[in-house]
Amino acid sequence: MKLSQYFPFFIVLLLFSCKDPNEYRVASDFAEYLNRFETEAAKRGKNFDLENTGLIIEYADLKNDYIGLTHYETPIRIEIDKTYWNEVSTSADVDELRECLIFHELGHGLLNRGHINTILENGDWKSIMSGGTKVENKTWNINYRGVRRDYYIDELFDESTPEPEFSSKTLLADTTGFSGKVYLSFDDEAHAGWNIETTDNYSTSIQNGRLKFESKVDKTFLVFGNTGIDVQSDFSFDLHIESQTTDPSLRYGIIFGYVPKDSTGATDPIEYFTISNDQFMYMGNRSCRTYFSQLYKESIIINGDNWLKVVKIGDMIYYFINGVYEYCSEMVTKESGSTFGFLVPENGTVFLNDFIISQKSASSGVMSKVKQNTKMEFGVKEINQFIPKNTYKYY
Repeated sequence: MKLSQYFPFFIVLLLFSCKDPNEYRVASDFAEYLNRFETEAAKRGKNFDLENTGLIIEYADLKNDYIGLTHYETPIRIEIDKTYWNEVSTSADVDELRECLIFHELGHGLLNRGHINTILENGDWKSIMSGGTKVENKTWNINYRGVRRDYYIDELFDESTPEPEFSSKTLLADTTGFSGKVYLSFDDEAHAGWNIETTDNYSTSIQNGRLKFESKVDKTFLVFGNTGIDVQSDFSFDLHIESQTTDPSLRYGIIFGYVPKDSTGATDPIEYFTISNDQFMYMGNRSCRTYFSQLYKESIIINGDNWLKVVKIGDMIYYFINGVYEYCSEMVTKESGSTFGFLVPENGTVFLNDFIISQKSASSGVMSKVKQNTKMEFGVKEINQFIPKNTYKYY
């Protein structure tokens, strides 16, 4: 055969053979997170000399929603999707999102960790090494913050780390001692609290002792009132809400936090607790790129009245569905504010009852359901999408 038939293969072989097996090349954007990983490893007796043994972390244009990809080459080569890295730059939890991604890929490359798709008692992923084949259609979102970050880093370096306290379905906090401050009965317009009105985009009315909010547009509505209760204080917030939707994945629920008066509603630091009629719950903060976790909950009544409740104690929020404790997570909002309300899905209708906000007090008696007729400062914001539907995948 002619030499030219072998020439392309010869060039590839030559290039491969000349590759430095100890090459160290880490893009500057990733250096801080690599340093953190090495620090955490050293705390646990694992020391790396990567500048001499080699490592490559570089940007790439990954496909199929992947945001990270580890290649078991010599040296280990990690690709990070540049679009995702830039997209999360405006998220309030950008540091946590980026660290979790880099730590996941380093778990593959340096710790020889494979994917593990075990779920904790409360529905959270057991490890940040989740990925690959889905479990029960659960998204890959990881609530990587606060006490969870500490646990996930421990588990990353030691798979035998015991299940954390936060994952227990047993409520370990004392949520008693709250007394009612705001109660809306919705028995009639005088006691509704919200404006009863009809606009081009929505309408509100009282029907059978409940507030009905009907959306007329393909947008999500944030509907809120200024209650005078500071969200930085300890409080509980109860609301009965029903949404009968043709699309069971549409989310509805409660919101609370801080809304600047000149805000467009795009990234307000509003905490949310939403559910859907396919029996998933979501929690998070709108200043973050996406929800913290997606959890399947049989306690959700499909197309029925659901009693949602949050109790805030210190920095922690405790979530309840129909009287069942389901989850806890740290609050993101740091600003003082008194915004409490609800979320209506696009072209959706919700029915509300028993809007109650309580605070800690010396007397812990339950507030009687006295009709209140004080109008709140009322606000409605239309947004194109409340929670990003597209999630990401590690590999």
